[in-house]
Amino acid sequence: MKKIFLGFDPHGLKTSFSYVVKNALIEYGKQENISFTFSLEDDVDEAIVPSGMDYFVYYAALKKRGIKVKVIAASSIADFMIKKDKGEQYLSLSLDAINYYRKADELYVNLPSQKKFLTSLNITTPISIIPFVHNSTDENMLPSQKDAFMHYYQLQRNREVIVSYGILTKKETVMNLRAIARNIPEKDFIFFGKVTPEAMKQTLFEGITRPDNLFFYPHLPEELYPSFLQHCNRLLLIGDYLACPQILIDCIYHKIPLIAYKMSGYEEILNEETASMAKTYYNLYNVLNQKADQKKAQVAFETLERLKVFPALNTK
Repeated sequence: MKKIFLGFDPHGLKTSFSYVVKNALIEYGKQENISFTFSLEDDVDEAIVPSGMDYFVYYAALKKRGIKVKVIAASSIADFMIKKDKGEQYLSLSLDAINYYRKADELYVNLPSQKKFLTSLNITTPISIIPFVHNSTDENMLPSQKDAFMHYYQLQRNREVIVSYGILTKKETVMNLRAIARNIPEKDFIFFGKVTPEAMKQTLFEGITRPDNLFFYPHLPEELYPSFLQHCNRLLLIGDYLACPQILIDCIYHKIPLIAYKMSGYEEILNEETASMAKTYYNLYNVLNQKADQKKAQVAFETLERLKVFPALNTK
């Protein structure tokens, strides 16, 4: 059996951002007869690291042993940074992440659009598209486990829960999110990820209060992730670039309807047939006031099923 070192930063936070990628890889290993180890003391055939910054953590040890390294690229919040140009903030891959992408033997992505994004940055490392693997939830979860997400964030069952993941850089985007929550008080909005201080300053201070139904958190604890998939009513994709596509994959497989607001990239999945596309605040408001589009959620699921015909990890 092929054995691969799975290089997750042992000192990193136990959050859903790393949890979803790690568990999906482990599940894929079971399907493809691949054994994963988290110890560099074991004899391994190669290494897979979930981000450029995780490769940074293990670079010296892996280089010393001459182990072939594959990096999952453009999929981790850790690899992105906020840049400024003429006063405007925007999201980009960090120079450190790009540097370690270039040091890798191979890069893994899920979609051709991710490959296009990387090649536009003059990254010449070979890039392979690997199959989608989703995180499933345990059908035998106890009621307390199933409802853990709701209890932890003190959410009510009779209120729709709309969740966003990513990185927010523009104050206008956060202002729109605040306005949406204020104008739709019967729904709860939760954002997990990074928000720049400048964007937050303009929206949560200077005399503007945060609506009681809008919440910002840096991360979702990994133990709450299965429960999140049970209770998220809609996934709102908002920001410059989706920096954790594995969560999008999981939500699609759990038939959670998608809303894309000014989201670029991932055109193989995000289109008028698979998601409610909102280009303006008015569009977003109307979409959120309508019932969740389960028909589009089904089409998104079928789309991912068709995209699962990519080469397997162990065919290289």
